[in-house]
Amino acid sequence: MAPIIEVSDETLASLNRLGLDYTLKSQKNVSPNETSTIYVPSIGYDVARERTGYGKNWYDSHNLQGNEVMLSPARWTEFLKHARDNDPELFNSITEIRNSWRAEWIDAYFEQRNDDLYILTENGTKAEKLDEDTLMEDGGISLDSWLDNPTPQGLPRTDTTKGDLYYGHSKDGTVSRFSVDSLGAGFFCGGASSGRSSKLGVRAATKRE
Repeated sequence: MAPIIEVSDETLASLNRLGLDYTLKSQKNVSPNETSTIYVPSIGYDVARERTGYGKNWYDSHNLQGNEVMLSPARWTEFLKHARDNDPELFNSITEIRNSWRAEWIDAYFEQRNDDLYILTENGTKAEKLDEDTLMEDGGISLDSWLDNPTPQGLPRTDTTKGDLYYGHSKDGTVSRFSVDSLGAGFFCGGASSGRSSKLGVRAATKRE
């Protein structure tokens, strides 16, 4: 099947003048699932192309519709890598350094327990010791290096290549988010869960049956 593309009225007028054949497809003929989400085979989730739930803190952002969930770092890195390799427009909309601050919550809460620092995901219902190879210092890392070789929990490794993406490491009682603006991009694991902003939302995902 030929790909569906969007064109301006001026382009359509040019096609008419040239006498070229084309077929107009109504947006109603396109499945909403094809336009509003992207399927990531490596994790089996349909992930929203757009953030929603703006202006909520990390806890309230877990209150999604139906079977929707917030992506853990492991799933979010797979989603972003898939977008990088298959949907550059979506990838750039998330990572491109430009005006207008954009940010999204990621499902990771960090908690110090007697034996180690733990990462809690799935809205706090799954707890694991933080992988011993997790990078535990702030600084600049390469986005590609992180996405290509994260820890099993989706966090940067100690040998992640240096780069322009700011990484803030995890601490007791903090949560994760990714944000970008005209000054740069950052993956923050040492942030407060109480933050709110009209540009800070959540990217809902649904497990495909």
